[in-house]
Amino acid sequence: MRLLVTTSHSLLLVDTDSGSAQPLHRGSGLYYGIAQKHDTIYVAARHRLVSSAREQAQERGSILLFDRALRLCGELEAPFPLRDMHAIAWHGERLWIAASFEDMIAVYDGANWERWFPLGEGSAGPADLHHFNSFMFDDEVVWLLAHKRGASELLAFAKQTRQLQRRIALGDCGHNVWREGGQMFTCSSTDGKVLGDRGFSLETGGFPRGVAFDADTRCVGVSAVAERKDRDFTTGKLMVFDREWRLQRTIELPGEGLILDLLPLPAGFEDRPRGGRLLRWLRSALGGSRAQGSRTQR
Repeated sequence: MRLLVTTSHSLLLVDTDSGSAQPLHRGSGLYYGIAQKHDTIYVAARHRLVSSAREQAQERGSILLFDRALRLCGELEAPFPLRDMHAIAWHGERLWIAASFEDMIAVYDGANWERWFPLGEGSAGPADLHHFNSFMFDDEVVWLLAHKRGASELLAFAKQTRQLQRRIALGDCGHNVWREGGQMFTCSSTDGKVLGDRGFSLETGGFPRGVAFDADTRCVGVSAVAERKDRDFTTGKLMVFDREWRLQRTIELPGEGLILDLLPLPAGFEDRPRGGRLLRWLRSALGGSRAQGSRTQR
């Protein structure tokens, strides 16, 4: 499987068979959510690292656009700050963006921007009380995954009215949400596990976040657990499983820091030649990884 992978420092193209990883874009990190619509790949870029001395309140992220040759071809900027962006998704001809800093979902219809506060806008300003970070869409429902450095919930909102309809407790500091065989799944990041709401449990260790599937393979991103100041300089990994969740191989990404999101490379998208700029180049450029710290993650 060929994967687009976002990290603290890069948008990468990774081949899970060979283990090679090529940087497609750098310098706008932290990179997070990835989505596709027609001939374009959309990537959330915070323009600030977790380790940055600049206050998060000053962050103003954007959405980078890449064409079928995986070349940067544009940028979307909202008329309001996009801070602490997580997952993004195209659905119903709209781009949905989780902006966790102020418990907001930004929605872009191709011409206009909207701010949606699913559980209400805080009266005292940005609060990050719920940490909305991931989406799943059913016919009439949008599911949001929320946590606040602890127990996670899946929240079901009616698409038309955006009224809360249902809550499901699942995982701890959860990221990503998907359904298979009637079971809801998430990466329970603090637990270091992939969990299902009907009893499925798979231990990954580390801080799992970011999942991708194709017909034969599953892949989970696993970040190293470290103190906040060190997270951008750690070595994360991709765990590659078969469809029955049997581990096949592990691919390390030296010095890339956090692994944030994964997307199988869509058909018709192809990287242009890059002269062999693989992870060895990244390791040299970044000077290797720094020491890891405590178990606390976000």
